[in-house]
Amino acid sequence: MASAMARQVAEHELLSGRWSMPWSDVVVLERLARGGGTARWFLVTSPGDVNTVYDELRPGSCVSFYFSGGPDVGRNDEATRQRMFEEITSAGEIVLGRPADSGVELDLDIISGPGELTEYLMHHAEGARVVWGTWPAPLNDGQDAITVDLVDADGVLRAHPH
Repeated sequence: MASAMARQVAEHELLSGRWSMPWSDVVVLERLARGGGTARWFLVTSPGDVNTVYDELRPGSCVSFYFSGGPDVGRNDEATRQRMFEEITSAGEIVLGRPADSGVELDLDIISGPGELTEYLMHHAEGARVVWGTWPAPLNDGQDAITVDLVDADGVLRAHPH
């Protein structure tokens, strides 16, 4: 049986409608309830991944689905690296990582400054898939980003610090 959280997002009208439109590479950020800033990241690349992510969500979390306008998904190539350096120079820090070898989880790090970015990129293969960008806000425009506050394990929606 699906968890209360999985049912909540599966039945969310706005989110369900958005999944029925064209999409690719949706980045999902789960901000854990009472997690002291802890977050988990996922990458949805196929319709089968949607339910897998839903089943991974934790009670009380604030979950943002970035269909676009969130972190970029691409290849670690010269053009992407140049855009990363431009972003980190203007913003001061970015999140950067890659999809896990299997599953839907992303392994993202917070990178501060061009020096740390250079160090990170030296140890990661060119051409590999990367997810990167500034830390996204919990946006909810119904098209590019949808954010859902999840119920607790008992099915009750409560306010939590995220």
